[in-house]
Amino acid sequence: MYQRIYSAYSSLSKGDQAELKRCNLSKLANCPAYFRVLKFSGAKDTTQTQRILFLMTSIDISQESEAQPVALALLKAGVKESQIIQITRSGDNAIEYLKRQLVRCKQVQLESLGKLAQFWGENSRRQLLKEFILAEQD
Repeated sequence: MYQRIYSAYSSLSKGDQAELKRCNLSKLANCPAYFRVLKFSGAKDTTQTQRILFLMTSIDISQESEAQPVALALLKAGVKESQIIQITRSGDNAIEYLKRQLVRCKQVQLESLGKLAQFWGENSRRQLLKEFILAEQD
């Protein structure tokens, strides 16, 4: 599913991609480029799809073998533990704050990012913090 959405996003014109990058999560659902992604990918119009696409824009996603899970990419980008804790406590704005931090990352794993966005909630934020702290100790 994540691969289809990412392929559909990549096949959009530069103008449509720029339009999606400028949208915040609440405005994404009314963006014509969002509906083009739905058409090309065959994905359903759900909040999960909106979150996945919202995080995919502006982020360096890699499908190579050296791609890193989200927590490790955040750690290598220099994100501090206090910033991750802020993401876990931010409530409704947490995903927007997460995107601001992810922009700093290089080679984020598509599968890891997709799962995080699809199942975004209290448990996934807790899991992100856990993975970040465990990656920090290695």
